[in-house]
Amino acid sequence: MPPKPSAGRPAPAGDPPFANALAAADRCVLCGMCLPHCPTYAAHRIEGDSPRGRITLMQGLAQGRLDPGNERLRAHLEGCLGCRSCEAICPARVPFGALMDASRTILREHPDRRWRRIPDRLLAPLRALALRRRFARRFAALAARTAHRLGLRHLLPARSHLGRVLRHTGPSLRRMPAMPVVPGADAPDALVFTGCMDAFFTGPDAAAALEVLAAFGLRVQVPPDQACCGALDQHLGRPAEAAALQRRNEAAFGAGDRPIVVLDSGCEAQLREYPQARWRQRVTSLTALLSRLPVDRIRWRVDPVRVALHLPCTLRNVTRETAGIRQLLEQLPGVTLTAVTPPGNCCGAAGTAMLSQPALADSLGRPTLAALAAPGADVIVSPNVGCSVHLRALQAADALRILSPAAFLRERLAAHSGPT
Repeated sequence: MPPKPSAGRPAPAGDPPFANALAAADRCVLCGMCLPHCPTYAAHRIEGDSPRGRITLMQGLAQGRLDPGNERLRAHLEGCLGCRSCEAICPARVPFGALMDASRTILREHPDRRWRRIPDRLLAPLRALALRRRFARRFAALAARTAHRLGLRHLLPARSHLGRVLRHTGPSLRRMPAMPVVPGADAPDALVFTGCMDAFFTGPDAAAALEVLAAFGLRVQVPPDQACCGALDQHLGRPAEAAALQRRNEAAFGAGDRPIVVLDSGCEAQLREYPQARWRQRVTSLTALLSRLPVDRIRWRVDPVRVALHLPCTLRNVTRETAGIRQLLEQLPGVTLTAVTPPGNCCGAAGTAMLSQPALADSLGRPTLAALAAPGADVIVSPNVGCSVHLRALQAADALRILSPAAFLRERLAAHSGPT
């Protein structure tokens, strides 16, 4: 049965933000070039789970011809992983990511069953506080680590959402260490964006990045009032919340032309799409910045190590910075990049999809892990925290370590004798 037409609902196509995105959807010529690059279409072989199928559904939704409460419609649109592989390959340059964000805004504004929004409404203030305030993130992270240590995950059904959260994120939980003091930070050469996962997973990576930047002679500063980049809200249909986070970050990092060094490819992709052109020009990844500096002036370890480089969707399809990270790692003495050709285009993490769509996420993550480990690598390096959390959860206890670029670079500094 096809999705039902709207029953008397006002057509949401009059909303200006989506009206603009809808006009861009008309560029799609249904050529099908995107089909081989879509992980959900490859998994399900259903037209509604393909980019062109979803574009057709989004047009019907925006024009009021389809009921936003229809279960099948919602499943197709909410099931998109947002990898944007279709956007990268599209000859007509359809902005699929913007279309999907806008369509999810419509779905959120027109819920099919009001009771389904009760948990979200109850948690919304806590989520907003955690994304904006470091003390709230630290408290939430402490609670998560405590629950993991007490083994509460074993008391919850594996298929329950909370049980999945505790089991899947547990192997990656890390305390946020004291950040090293960088001399001359009052007149910094660069500013560091740490993101909202610092208290949960990436705190040690941020500390490692500061050490590496200091080794290159750079004076850096971590603005204390920064907040989440807004990607989680943006891609879940909460544009007002995402815009508020954007304004918070713009105020925290201020004007000027000092580079904003981002440690996670997902955050970088979101920050790059803030509307101000001057801001976008300042945003760079840690590896892109360092690849432009004289790497040979740093004292590195020379013992051999084989690295399997994981290139997440945000790096390949949005920031398009795959060359910089390769160039940097290939310049390091003793480092050999293994030849990796992961199956498919997405590891399945996809923001929160690894928690909300566990079967699909795991079916994509396992072959990705197998491909990364196959060439005899010693370590996996991934510049995306979500991908790292997801892949680490799927590994056996004695499997390869998965490190961020910052953590790997710190390990290769001559001052470090081995893994930390």
